[in-house]
Amino acid sequence: MTAFDPTSVTHDMARFALALDWPSLPEPVRREAPRAWMNWIACAVGAARMPVMDAAVRGIQAMEQAGEAGLLGRGESISVSNAALLNCLGSSAQTYDDTHLATITHPTGPVAGAALAVACKRASMGAPVAGRDLLIALVAGLELECRVSCAIAAGGSRQGWYMTGLSGGIGAAVAAGLLLNLDHERLVSALGLAATQAGGLRATHGSMAITYVPGMAARNGVAAAYMASAGFDCGSIAVDGRNGLLQVLTGATDAGPIRMELGTRYEFLNNTYKPYPCGIVIHPAIDACLDLARVQGVKAEDIDRVDMRVHPDALNLCWRKLPDNAMDAQVSLFHWTAAVLVHGAAGLAQGDIACVLDPRVRALQERMKAEAVVAMSDNEAEVSIRLKNGQLLTSHIDNATGSVTNPMTDTQLMEKFRGLVGPVLGGTNSHRLLQACLNIESTKDVSAIVALSR
Repeated sequence: MTAFDPTSVTHDMARFALALDWPSLPEPVRREAPRAWMNWIACAVGAARMPVMDAAVRGIQAMEQAGEAGLLGRGESISVSNAALLNCLGSSAQTYDDTHLATITHPTGPVAGAALAVACKRASMGAPVAGRDLLIALVAGLELECRVSCAIAAGGSRQGWYMTGLSGGIGAAVAAGLLLNLDHERLVSALGLAATQAGGLRATHGSMAITYVPGMAARNGVAAAYMASAGFDCGSIAVDGRNGLLQVLTGATDAGPIRMELGTRYEFLNNTYKPYPCGIVIHPAIDACLDLARVQGVKAEDIDRVDMRVHPDALNLCWRKLPDNAMDAQVSLFHWTAAVLVHGAAGLAQGDIACVLDPRVRALQERMKAEAVVAMSDNEAEVSIRLKNGQLLTSHIDNATGSVTNPMTDTQLMEKFRGLVGPVLGGTNSHRLLQACLNIESTKDVSAIVALSR
């Protein structure tokens, strides 16, 4: 396989992206893309004034002071590549972003962050991006990002890689490349350039850097698209060729999961939106604890012991017990289940440091045990509680809220939007931004969403 092999999968990926036409897309795809956009905007604006965003913005401004692209929920403008980084970074700050559960990829952040940044740049040049063009770029980027994740996962990549950092830059490059009107060969180069920048470790979990990995994927994708637009080539084998992304990560070069039914079956329809602001693998156990607290009437002070049976990923990714900061708590199975049993809720307040350090929550974690059950599905969990009087109560969840089989409704997503954006912008401005998201397909200038978010 030569560097410019015409049989490499990047050619199929570019052909798929360039052939997309909004009216011809299946109705479920045309319905889901705006939902992904609305959820992403809510997450980015909702976290815009968090300490993690303040620190990230200060760090970028130490290198550069201004640019053509605005930041959601804030007043600053920055360069196109760093706007992609920062807006994506913000969207993951509260661990409320979407998840392709089969691969634990958070797909929309890098793709939407890159697309919005390019839209702002184009608007500053008098060539605004229309809503339909943004949505096509979103569909192309999400679909190819999820498919690359599937190929990596199928090859048995090690658990420690942060999947969004491996595939997110590719999705971002596709979206940015379409909005820059790249032709086939230059889009192939953009894909390759993005693949060569893949990276990210799950060791960043529990720190601000958990947001940095998807943010860098967004920035890398934008850089790849702009470099390719200038004629900087990369060849075509960076994904499935010798020493390419798949072989380096998995030891093989099987691009079958990327090619299979490409254009007829949409993998990104298996993307999900979170009802709770924490690692999605915790959500089935949260549902079980909510049932025990709200429906079965369990009181935390009456609990002697809690036993959980969960999918292995819940412990592989969210094993932390007794976290002492909010970032660690975002990915702690034990914190969230204890917090739900104490407070009867699983919202942003349960992720705040006050709840993390609540003596009642911490004491309950000490009386919890969790068992990984290989036979369980990723939307399943069982929680059993032994009360001090000897009574045993159990809740089994096999269809968690927000999963592929039990997705959040439009009404639930809009309530999530208001809950995230309202405290930042106020009720009236939150409503205006929501309406702009709902009408994204007909907008003439996507970059106007930034002004509405301020």
